[in-house]
Amino acid sequence: MIAQWQNISLAFPDKRVLDNVSLTVYPNDRIALLGDNGAGKTSLLRILMGRIPPDSGTVSMARGASVGYLEQSLAAVEDSNPSCMDAALEAFAELRDLENEISALNARLASADGDTPRLLEELGEAQQRFESSGGYEFRARAEAALTNLGLSEEVWERAVSCLSAGQKVRLALAKVLLEDHGLLVLDEPTNHLDIEARTWLEEELRGMDSTVVVASHDRRFLDAVSEKVVHLEGGSIKTYPGNYSAFRRQRDERLEADWNVYEKRRKTAGKLKKQARAYAGWSKNREKDKQGAYDKGFVGHRAAKLMKRSLHAQRRLEKTIEDMEAEKPFEKDAVKVEFHGKKGRTLLAAGNVAVGYERPLAENVSFALEGGDRLAVLGPNGSGKTTLLRTLLGELPPLSGEIKTSPSASVGYFDQENRMVEPRTPALRAVLDTGCDETLARTVMGRMRVKRATVHKPFGALSAGEKAKVLLTRLILGEHDLLVLDEPTNYLDIETQDVLLDALGDFPGGMLFVSHDRHFVEALATEVVELG
Repeated sequence: MIAQWQNISLAFPDKRVLDNVSLTVYPNDRIALLGDNGAGKTSLLRILMGRIPPDSGTVSMARGASVGYLEQSLAAVEDSNPSCMDAALEAFAELRDLENEISALNARLASADGDTPRLLEELGEAQQRFESSGGYEFRARAEAALTNLGLSEEVWERAVSCLSAGQKVRLALAKVLLEDHGLLVLDEPTNHLDIEARTWLEEELRGMDSTVVVASHDRRFLDAVSEKVVHLEGGSIKTYPGNYSAFRRQRDERLEADWNVYEKRRKTAGKLKKQARAYAGWSKNREKDKQGAYDKGFVGHRAAKLMKRSLHAQRRLEKTIEDMEAEKPFEKDAVKVEFHGKKGRTLLAAGNVAVGYERPLAENVSFALEGGDRLAVLGPNGSGKTTLLRTLLGELPPLSGEIKTSPSASVGYFDQENRMVEPRTPALRAVLDTGCDETLARTVMGRMRVKRATVHKPFGALSAGEKAKVLLTRLILGEHDLLVLDEPTNYLDIETQDVLLDALGDFPGGMLFVSHDRHFVEALATEVVELG
């Protein structure tokens, strides 16, 4: 055992999140922690790390266990660090101290200060320790980790306080990977990674000896790194062997088996109802016969026997119905989200467009987007994808080239920075601003898995996943011809991603979107524009 939750319960004012949850992590486990937004995944990880106390239950950690924790907040990187590279090199504090010791010994030898033979001996021992501990590789390892996670050399000397939120999260991930930990606890490590960085991270984790517990909504990533799935739903957990795809198969098979058991119990209940009614009727008739019969003893005995059978059948019926109610498989409401929009006609066209600020980030971008087209814009972080979207929407001027938008097209924009809604606006009001009635707004919010307790909260107080669902609901009800989506699946649980994919697949209008989710791109895109 390397870590263990025992009988953990946790409740917030508006809901119970964890209900008597127990889970053990063994050495070399590769665990994927799954669940809807708000199911309690982050809370479970934060309880393990001592960030929040449970209402009840205990947490145990193996003696001497070293844990590396990547949390969704930015607390893992302090803005006081002088530079991005210095922050990454904190993972090698002992080697840097040894490096400074070697430099000091060399300086003393150069000035002939002190006992030269003794200094040479100390220097030899320090250099041997330095080499055996990987001292000649640690800087190269730090540079490689930063580069592969999308932090290029131009930001290495930039102050941490000047990094973007996404860059800070990637820096925090680099630090966790560079440190020597027996257990890695990673909460949404792929949210700010492009496709190349996600692929590198998969390979890095597969090559490590560390035990890994990871919460993520990227199914391809989970397939690559997990060997066990822990599914958190309704405050309790179920464990499945294998990766994410194996979990989906097993869950579907279990659900089918549960329905078969339920159907058998339903048929049994029907038979027992008939038996109970028949025995009760026979008993009643025998009781009438008894009142007019000479042999009252025989008839009375027969009536009592039938009544006993009737009561026995009734008790069996009640127990069967009770079991059915307890074991009825959970069935989510059928979800069908319908967008508006029209097929045909050119909605948006770009001819040799260059976008950027002082210098071009992307050049020679050309395409024509019609109703029914779904164009994916791909490329590494920093290649200008969001800048391209904002330029096509008229928020930024192009550096060169021509952009044409149909004057009659209604454009809906999903902005990953959440600039489209004022933070104090209640979630429901943000949706009602589209002009729809409240019943329809609540229905579609429910289908997009926005919880009932969320609808009256201020938009700024919502989690990242809840904000995304509210903004996407606005788009669904906005009656747009053209959708421009910037990372729409970031922070969305997989079930909601599937709802969104089903809806977007039937959207008749045009669509331009940026995404690093490989499954989402392959399932949706009809064409691809690749930058960088």
